[in-house]
Amino acid sequence: MSSIWVLKLKLREKLREDIEEYLISLNATVTSIDAENNTNSLKPKIFKVSAFFTKKPKNYLIQFILINYKVNPNRVFLKKVSIEDIYKKYSQPLQPINIGPFKYSENKNKENFLIKKNIIIPAGLGFGSGHHASTQGIIILIYKIFLKKNIKNKKIIDIGCGSGILGITMAKLWKKKIELIDIDKHSVITSKENAKLNYLNSLIKAKKGNSLKRTNEFKYDIIVMNILANTIMDNIYLINKKLNKNGRVILSGILKHQKFMILNKLRSLGLILELEYINDNWITLLIKK
Repeated sequence: MSSIWVLKLKLREKLREDIEEYLISLNATVTSIDAENNTNSLKPKIFKVSAFFTKKPKNYLIQFILINYKVNPNRVFLKKVSIEDIYKKYSQPLQPINIGPFKYSENKNKENFLIKKNIIIPAGLGFGSGHHASTQGIIILIYKIFLKKNIKNKKIIDIGCGSGILGITMAKLWKKKIELIDIDKHSVITSKENAKLNYLNSLIKAKKGNSLKRTNEFKYDIIVMNILANTIMDNIYLINKKLNKNGRVILSGILKHQKFMILNKLRSLGLILELEYINDNWITLLIKK
């Protein structure tokens, strides 16, 4: 495959999540950035959204967005681009970042590379470099679980794995096999490639799938999900079903105003909030069964 289709939209914040969910349901890889570039605002009002398709999306699928969500046609643009051009544009160098005990960077420094402390995540189509607040929150809470050392014989799964950054982090900490699932096949491929870069390909088991519906294990001790709040809401009953007693689930990708909507549904099933981490306008929840 030498080229892909990119659908670009400029969306208001209140429409963004629903439209992103719709695009993901069409097997698109979706990215979004603040269109206003306003550093004084923790909650951007306008986003630039890009959806990447391996095949040209049908016209009626785009019309559905325009009509159902009343999106201005002048804010929607579809074009075919080469894979090489995509990587040139979206694979810009990122500064290394320290989260917990780890340093996340794009390239291995051959002269000073500590396998235990460094994690390599090159820029690519899979979401997750460690720079987003939701990713940072989930890594910090993963490390807090690790420090408690109170979960035995761990069965662990990462739902919506993106670049594989969370699965790789957990494999480094617990030195156990980690199951990774993503609805996007490019993310699955990227996760496997990044696992090899970090010498963890024997521990990372990534596959294409839809949330917790088809997993390798019946129940898990740790479930991590860094996805949209609406998708979390849709999966709460499955989370409860798949989580072992005294198990933990870490939920991220949640805006602060969405916190109680999710917590109320979790509490109705007997799941309790153990810890939360707030970074900018994003909140990460550590839940115990």
